[in-house]
Amino acid sequence: MKTRTTIKSQHPVTGQPGTAGILERRIRTVAVLLLSILFATACSEGEPVPPSEPPPALGAATGGSIDGGTEGGSGTDYRASHRLLEQTTFGPTSQDMEAVTAAGIEPWLNAQFDKTPTLLLPQLQNVGDARWSEYVNLWWRNAITAEDQLRQRVAYALSQIFVVSAQSGLDDEQEGLANYYDILVRHAFGNYRDLLTDITLSPIMGEYLSMKGNQKPEPDANIRPDENYARELLQLFSIGLVKLNNDGSVITDDAGLPVPTYDQDTVEAFAHVFTGWHFSNADHFVWPSDSDYLTPMVAWEDYHDTQPKVLLDGVRVEGGKSAEEDLHIALDVIFNHPNVGPFIAKKLIQNLVTSNPSPGYIDDVASVFNANKDGVRGSMGSMIKAIIMHDEARFGHETYPTTFGKLKEPALRVTSLWRAFTPQSISPEFNYGWSMNDIGQAPLNSPSVFNFFTPGFSQPGEIRNRNLVSPEFEIHDESSIIGITNRLLSNSVWSHNFNYWSDQHRIALDIRREVSLEAEDPEKMLDHLDLLLLGGDMSEPLRNITRELMDEYTFEGGGPQRVIEAIFLIVSSPEAAIQI
Repeated sequence: MKTRTTIKSQHPVTGQPGTAGILERRIRTVAVLLLSILFATACSEGEPVPPSEPPPALGAATGGSIDGGTEGGSGTDYRASHRLLEQTTFGPTSQDMEAVTAAGIEPWLNAQFDKTPTLLLPQLQNVGDARWSEYVNLWWRNAITAEDQLRQRVAYALSQIFVVSAQSGLDDEQEGLANYYDILVRHAFGNYRDLLTDITLSPIMGEYLSMKGNQKPEPDANIRPDENYARELLQLFSIGLVKLNNDGSVITDDAGLPVPTYDQDTVEAFAHVFTGWHFSNADHFVWPSDSDYLTPMVAWEDYHDTQPKVLLDGVRVEGGKSAEEDLHIALDVIFNHPNVGPFIAKKLIQNLVTSNPSPGYIDDVASVFNANKDGVRGSMGSMIKAIIMHDEARFGHETYPTTFGKLKEPALRVTSLWRAFTPQSISPEFNYGWSMNDIGQAPLNSPSVFNFFTPGFSQPGEIRNRNLVSPEFEIHDESSIIGITNRLLSNSVWSHNFNYWSDQHRIALDIRREVSLEAEDPEKMLDHLDLLLLGGDMSEPLRNITRELMDEYTFEGGGPQRVIEAIFLIVSSPEAAIQI
């Protein structure tokens, strides 16, 4: 008789003999291993190698079914479909993997570009008695169920570039925050220049970075224009601190030092440009009694500085211009700066595809930003398509196995679990508004304008020694890993449709198909989970441990428990924490 060192107990939900000790051991194992082996495959020593032969098919062919086969009619296999969906959605689903595999990657992308935008504000306004966190709950709902997944994923990436945060006194402005997010949703495939205008005139941005109520200088009253928005617009939203080649590499001077893109005088000049703007319904510029966080800010010419201004690279704006004229000239100067293409391209590539894109990848995408096939500068849709269709996005795991990939941020790990087993409906009582405290992330809730993590962060150790970056590692440590693991436990083992403890405040995972597959053949079920959750890349050690955990539930009717324990162990593993 086989014996174990773990302490068994009754399962808190089923009342059946459980494995609380084993689950605790799994959680501790994940916490200990994740920091040490995460990114091991992406950041090990070695040089790029040519593409290898595609991996062998999983399971027996079943006419293109994700439950057994790996290829569909288009010739795109399920592994390639899974990789695409990790880059373009909030998590692969069986239905989307079937759709991509059947249609092919580019047709699926084109269909996504044509989807009607799913907006937050109309949903929030239809709620009625909204909870304090309602816009956050609606964001999670959209991330899980919205059909325009590519647009939603790009908008989320943009929200981590053009940052505003409820953490800075805006938490009561739910409609304003939802409306700001909708700006990013609408412009996800639009033009970057239009996006610049709308975020600049957003009253939420105006409040967050102090452009609202910014006044021209009055030395006698000790009033000087606020530099906050000007500085962050340049540093974080458009061109960065140093001049770049089109491939993202830094331009240096004769002494080998980086050439700065601007200086303090430039910041002050832009600060003077951004004077004279306030709420559309303000009755007084300094002490307004009304506030409108939905309508773009309007100009108050009496408070705008009309003096001449010298902007980027010596571009001079003559005096006597209106607030609107100055603003649009200044935004045009930023928009046409050669840094914008590589700066924004790299940030989006890092958020969607890989933390360490090659210079050639950045160069190709930046070139599309500079001029798409129609000669248009700043087309976000063209740039997003260039990012996703690029050979490095599609085959970088083979051509750059030592540097390709990224750590998944906590929010994406949660949405990926929910999307993989999404129920047919989600109760209006669903509440995940406290996710910032629980997993360290919630939409428009970063701790500062620098986002939840910075694009240049490098984890100490091998990653930093090799001059690589790992942005998402900045919010990952032993404590946060345990926190996300506990959340994955709660969202799986304690929340599925075979669990009577699941209630309307939770999302109950729909695992009926997996239970049916397990009853037919446990190995077939593991093949299915491997493909759905890991893109067919499950290691043999993880598969063996998963079998071992499933074997703990041998009582009659324990199939659902075997399935959900397997799901939890896989999604909480280091292998599921990496996007490759």
